Amino acid sequence: MAGIATSFLVLHQTGSAGLMGVNLALTLLPALFSPLFGALIDRWPLRLPLLAGNLLRGALQLTVGLLALQGEVPLPVIYTASFLTGLIGAFYSPASLGVAPRLVPPAHLARASGFLQGSTQTMQLAGLIGGGVLVSAVGSAPALLADGVSFLVFATLLLGIEFPTRPPSPAGQGLWVDVRAGLAYARRSPLTLSLPVLALLINACFAPLEMLLPARMTALGAGAQGFGLFFGLLLGGLAAGSFALAALGARVPVRRLSVLGLAAMGLTVLVLSVSQTAAQMYGLAALLGLANAATNVSIGVLFQQCIAPAFYGRVGSLLTVVSMAGMPLILLLLAPLADQVPVQVIFGVAGSVTLLAALVWHGVLRLEETAAAPTNT
Repeated sequence: MAGIATSFLVLHQTGSAGLMGVNLALTLLPALFSPLFGALIDRWPLRLPLLAGNLLRGALQLTVGLLALQGEVPLPVIYTASFLTGLIGAFYSPASLGVAPRLVPPAHLARASGFLQGSTQTMQLAGLIGGGVLVSAVGSAPALLADGVSFLVFATLLLGIEFPTRPPSPAGQGLWVDVRAGLAYARRSPLTLSLPVLALLINACFAPLEMLLPARMTALGAGAQGFGLFFGLLLGGLAAGSFALAALGARVPVRRLSVLGLAAMGLTVLVLSVSQTAAQMYGLAALLGLANAATNVSIGVLFQQCIAPAFYGRVGSLLTVVSMAGMPLILLLLAPLADQVPVQVIFGVAGSVTLLAALVWHGVLRLEETAAAPTNT
């Protein structure tokens, strides 16, 4: 909900899709600090970053919402809040990657990952659809206030979860030693090296979607409701696909599915580049969500299977920083062109590069399987 409210708050106050892209880029820039945060996460109790992240994000959304109720919010204030939200997320995202494998047996990781992602996307679906309606009906300020309250509710629910205790870190070992150990661990195989690069390509290509869709939906007459409905349908497809994969459990061929999911995402975005109506975009959004579910669940299970629990924070943070680095760079580069370059061209490039990423990922998996296969002597 906060993404819709903040995007349209900037758009309504400035009328510029480029400035809205700068705001989104500021949200993503703090991910560059993730490797340092990941080393801390591997030392701390898991509950701490999860609880603190929700409390702080709730406080930020409530603050911006209260300011918006009083009138126009200065753009530097919105930018500062977006940067702080991204900074909190740089802690929160690596910590959340280690939740499922610490709470469920390895044999049930695929099922648990599917249910976890499905339930997460269902809640986000409710927030996005409700957020689009709420922003259209009463404005951005009440939507931000509602979003802030939801973070506080989730923080309260976390208090009821029992997390396993973490073994203590070696005495006297410095933080930078932990960071270097995480980097060395990530370099141990082509698969662990390629996961962050794969995510980088996907995120760099899909960054323009969130940046340009509000203006595109406004031009088509759908406005904030259309923006919320598009991402709501996308998340609906994500949720449906995730729950279907959860039902299959260990029968999910995660390696093959990760390639097929990526290819389907690329093809869907290519078709999206030639869509002419909001209705067409809505149908493609649901298909994109299904393809994204296949990709996210399979890659998430591969991460949990290939990475030792003691390195979840550090390798997860590396995955975050590399995957997110492309997004603010692309957004900042597109900001001066966002009001001039046809959206069809940008979507076409995004789909083509995603298809190329699927081919590269298929090659990496084949290389990994060949290296792991026993040799005859």
